[in-house]
Amino acid sequence: MSHQPKYAYRPKGSHWAVYRMEYQGTVGIGTKVFDSPDREEARKECYRLNGWNYKGDKNGR
Repeated sequence: MSHQPKYAYRPKGSHWAVYRMEYQGTVGIGTKVFDSPDREEARKECYRLNGWNYKGDKNGR
């Protein structure tokens, strides 16, 4: 069983994208499933898709 997340968010140009990840060993290939100009919105969507609890942004907001 893999401990790698099924979804990940990364910068894409001036936006942030959420990718559905497929792994072969340690190499991951992503398919974009969400796009936002706001980093925290992309992070929140990534958490939702992974089934994780979202607790606000990293700055405690």
